Amino acid sequence: MSILAVDIGAGTQDILLFNESMPLEGSFKMVLPSTTVMLAERIDRARVDGLPVLLEGPTMGGGAITRAVLRHIEAGLDVYATETAALSLNDDLTRVEGMGVLIGDDAPAGAVVLETGDLRLDLISQSFGLFGIEMPEVVAVAVQDHGYSPGRSNRQARFEQMAEMMIKGGLLEDFAYREPPAFFSRMAAVSTCLKEKDIPSFVMDTGPAAILGATLDPRYREPALVVNIGNGHTIAGVVKDGRMVSLFEHHTSLLDRMRIGVLAKALCEGTLSNEAVFVNGGHGAHVEEAVGIDRLRSVLVTGPRRHKLLGGLSDLGDPISAAPGGDMMIAGSLGLVEAWRRRGGEEWR
Repeated sequence: MSILAVDIGAGTQDILLFNESMPLEGSFKMVLPSTTVMLAERIDRARVDGLPVLLEGPTMGGGAITRAVLRHIEAGLDVYATETAALSLNDDLTRVEGMGVLIGDDAPAGAVVLETGDLRLDLISQSFGLFGIEMPEVVAVAVQDHGYSPGRSNRQARFEQMAEMMIKGGLLEDFAYREPPAFFSRMAAVSTCLKEKDIPSFVMDTGPAAILGATLDPRYREPALVVNIGNGHTIAGVVKDGRMVSLFEHHTSLLDRMRIGVLAKALCEGTLSNEAVFVNGGHGAHVEEAVGIDRLRSVLVTGPRRHKLLGGLSDLGDPISAAPGGDMMIAGSLGLVEAWRRRGGEEWR
């Protein structure tokens, strides 16, 4: 089995070329800027040069690119975007227009044309190709998908989908899709692009992918609390018998060590409500089973902002810094590989 697993976050895309015939620690991998960061930098260069910008291509994550678009407009420069590209900035196109974006593909001559899309498979292939490394047949991609929810909070809508998966059983591998629900617009865009290239693929949300990958750390014991502290979002789940039995998701910028500990303890005890997380700027919380913090056999933390929980006092004691395959940065990528394996590998194609 050979898989290209790409975990695309707010700051980086973590790329693993997994081949089961090789030792995991010797697998080829790269940690590169995410596409939204790369596009934001190109918009900023266009602003310095005083040039208008046209965004065209599939829907992708916003974040850095949205902030760069606003800087461009504030500088008195025009930003044009096709409808699919504009949806990267907001699900409601009237709100995108309210930002000052001109929706359409009739940009003036001299505009800097930028291709949107979370996955730039051509660049990854070129990078590996420089070292004579061939691309595998199967591609797996994780993105953090807020979903398509014009007219209501995408935080709320996203978490409702997560809770529904838990109600249906919560197996970690079931958060991976060959055919993502239409609600998940980022996953659908990535999946469509790969299908157009006739590439066998599946997609997954970055949160469950990171949690599943962290469970591959040899120190993992169930029931376990796994916390992924990303650049943009923090997600914490209690895993028992391979199932997500409770979960909360919040924005990393709004959390410190003590706050994460308080939320995670309440999650384990079953006292954390969805409303309490949402009204404080997070996404939500859902509890199918209150395991109890005293019954946890391990607490693991992963993600590029994991230092927020490590090396200090909190209600979670001294968590393990998860490093599956010896590398924390590929936890999400390994979660993709493990989801593929648990879903039947080649039989799932």
